[in-house]
Order: sequence, then C-alpha cells, then structure tokens
Amino acid sequence: MAFDAALQEIAEQAWEVMEAIGRRTGTPDTGITRACYGEGEQIAAEAVTEFAAGLGLTLEPDRYGNLHVLVPGAEPDAKVIMTGSHLDSVPGGGNYDGLAGAMAALSVAAAARRTGGHQRGIRAVAMRGEESPWFGTAYVGSRLMLGHSTLEEIGALRRIDSGVTLREHLDALGYADAPVLPISRGTVAGFFELHIEQGPLLIANNLPVAVATDCRGNIRYPEARCLGEYGHSAALPRAFRHDAVMAVAELALEFERFWEEVERRDPSAVFTMGKLGTDPAAHAMTKVPGEARFSFNFGSIREDVLAEADALLTRLLATIGQRRGVRFEMGPRFGSAPSHLDPGLAAAVEGAAQALGIGAMRLATVGHDAAMFHLAGIPASVMLVRNAHGSHNPQEAMERADFLLGTRVLGGAVMRAAA
Repeated sequence: MAFDAALQEIAEQAWEVMEAIGRRTGTPDTGITRACYGEGEQIAAEAVTEFAAGLGLTLEPDRYGNLHVLVPGAEPDAKVIMTGSHLDSVPGGGNYDGLAGAMAALSVAAAARRTGGHQRGIRAVAMRGEESPWFGTAYVGSRLMLGHSTLEEIGALRRIDSGVTLREHLDALGYADAPVLPISRGTVAGFFELHIEQGPLLIANNLPVAVATDCRGNIRYPEARCLGEYGHSAALPRAFRHDAVMAVAELALEFERFWEEVERRDPSAVFTMGKLGTDPAAHAMTKVPGEARFSFNFGSIREDVLAEADALLTRLLATIGQRRGVRFEMGPRFGSAPSHLDPGLAAAVEGAAQALGIGAMRLATVGHDAAMFHLAGIPASVMLVRNAHGSHNPQEAMERADFLLGTRVLGGAVMRAAA
C-alpha cells in the first residue's frame, strides 16, 4: 500500500480517537480541560498509547512523561526526523490545540511503519505540559526533554489547581525511573509540528493549511499585582486616592496605544492582560480598590520590538506608580525569544501541500513546542491547519476533512525529510 493511502486510512481512525478523548475530557459548555500531569492529560496519554498499540507501535515514556515511538529507517546511524505536539489544554479550552498534532504525528509514524521507504528513522512524540497556566511556565515537557531546564531548576513549581509540585506529579504517574532520551541536534535532523491555527487568517483566506515562518517570543508576568490603599468611595476626592484598579487600567491603555503604533511596523505584535481582578474578600462597590491582580503578556517575532515593550513597561510602572501613589509587584517573569523557523523544512511542507494540489500561505504563529527544538539548535517547522473560533475556548472547532488533509501534508513533508 502506498504511504499516502495508508496515512489516509490511519488518520480516519485517529480522528475518531481524538473525538473520543474530547468527550472524556470536557463538555461543549465548559470546554476541554487537560491539566499538565493531571487526569485529563493522562486520559489522553492512555488513549493515544492504546491507539498506537493497535497500529503496531509501542509508545514509551521518558523521564518527563513525553510518549515516544521510533520507526527505524534504512540508515540506522542517521539523525532521525521528529514530529509531534502536546496533549494538555488550557482550562476550558478546545480539543484540537496540541492533540491534533500528536495524533497526526502518530498517524504518520504508523503509516511509515506500514509502508517503509524512508532512509532516516521517524520519531513521533506526544508531549506534556506545553500550556503555561498550569505551572506558570510553558513547554514543560519539551523544555525538560531538550535540556533547557532541569528538574532541579523547575521541579519545585506547583501546579495552580492542585498545589502539588511538578516533580511530585511526575513521580506519582510513575515516571521517576523512565529514561532520559538523547534528543538533541546530534540525534535529530529536523522537527515538524502540526498545529491548529489559533487566529482567523486561514478561515478569512479560505485556505486549509499554512506554513509558519516564525514563532513569537514573549514577555510574560503571570502573577502581577498593584497595591494601593483601600478607602471610602464617597469620601475620598480623586487627588487623595491610591486606586489600584485605575493604575492597572492606565497601564493597559498605555500598552494598547503602544500596540496600535507598533503593529504598523510589526504586524506580529500582540498584547494581552488575560487575568484582571480585585480581591473578593476585600472589594466592595463602595470601596476604592487597594489591590488589583493581573497578568501581562506581550509577544512579537522581533527582538527589537520586545526590547521596546520591556523598556516601556519599566517606565510605565515607575511613572504610574509615582503619580498614583501605588506600587507594582510584577512577580516572576517568564518568556522566550522569537524562533525563526527553518526555511528548508518549510519548503518541504509547501512541497507536500503542492503535491496534493493545495496552496499553503506563510504567516507567523504563537509559541509552540517547536520553539524549544529551534532553541536547541534543531531545525524546526510548524504547519498550521484551519480551525474556526480561534483556540483556548470551548468553541474551538476543526473539520474532519481539514485534519485529514493536514495530516497528509505533514506526512508528505516528513517523508521528504526522511528520504
């Protein structure tokens, strides 16, 4: 059986498994929740392991819970081609963010095992903990796997919902004795990741797939707060107030003005304050708010724009704080540098799309596990598949036909690189 025909057949099965995982880890109203090393992610891990076993593949966990399978090529000493994505989701997110790429990767590996014809080995991986809300930092599984962080450095991070440390979660799931695999630029020739597009451009352009040119870098403060003074709302004139909410609102509006200006020269720039609130135990309609908690996230594919944003943030925290008599405590800082993805692998994706008679537009994308491979010196590529309603919400949607077509494009690109 030809590779593409085998892949189509397997991808149909993968779609059904993916839909079943969605039904078991969420509802249409509340969305999908697969916490890093939590119940939902483990349900997905067990389901993909069973799916792979039915196709003759044995998934093996590494020390960090990432699930691997290697399909050997004709040249056993050659560097392998890797493909995969993540199993977790944000709280109340969608079913396809990450999982679609993991299922597509396993489908490609299974089709390659069935048909052969590749020189390099093909390693598929379903990774853990790409989403940042759970431990306050993104790419947990791939970051540890690729050596960007160690368990000694981040193992004490506590998951936001359970309060249990990262190391304890890993050990509770039985990964304490699993091996640390040699995944590096010395063993991997290239990494392909299929991912849903998380914006509107493919829908707007009526195209099923795209090739990412870059992954945005970002500056992130997930647990920032502003401290002012509580007071009686009817008794305090404006000049005597130290209003934490107004201070954060000013910071947000100043950054929106900066975003509006900078996007004329950098359309990739994005700014979000995804969390903003006052203390329910202390706030009231008749009180000047003395504390506000918020998150801060600025992203771009350009290092100079990220530096501008960083400098502006420093200035605004000082000037707003002084003028309004408040204090900003930004908390731990996270982030990553922009990743300029590999043009050779991008060309392989475009060639695979063209072989199927479709075009593939180029665009920038958000951070994905592929960024960790890039930072490890491994050539990396992200192909994006059309989906409706964005992502990180219960309305995230993908058509079966787009998943099947995207998997075929991924398979074609992987086989080109593995040849």
